Amino acid sequence: MVVFAIFGGKKSMGDVDVETILNELSVRDGKIIERDDITYVKSLTLDSEGKNVDAVLRELNKGNVVILNVHTVSHNKLLLRGVVKDLRDAASGMNGDLARLSEEKIIILPGGMKISQS
Repeated sequence: MVVFAIFGGKKSMGDVDVETILNELSVRDGKIIERDDITYVKSLTLDSEGKNVDAVLRELNKGNVVILNVHTVSHNKLLLRGVVKDLRDAASGMNGDLARLSEEKIIILPGGMKISQS
């Protein structure tokens, strides 16, 4: 219903039943409960010592896409290079992919997903 309202379909915002939409979400303690049958796009930030790479790997192992902000280690080129190499190796090992989106962000794809270079 919301899609119709956003993209100019026949339904108007008055026709959107927010209560129904919220009831359909799996929510516990104010947080949406992730489902195993859905691929999520997660935005994570690398800590200043590059130690939370494990969190990225956990998300990849769940089949989720990760957009990683590496700004906190951009000043340490050696650490950044090592982290990117580890993540590239992990993604390649699971038949995934990795690419740079900007100076501060990279995208890491889980197995079964590749980035088109066209």
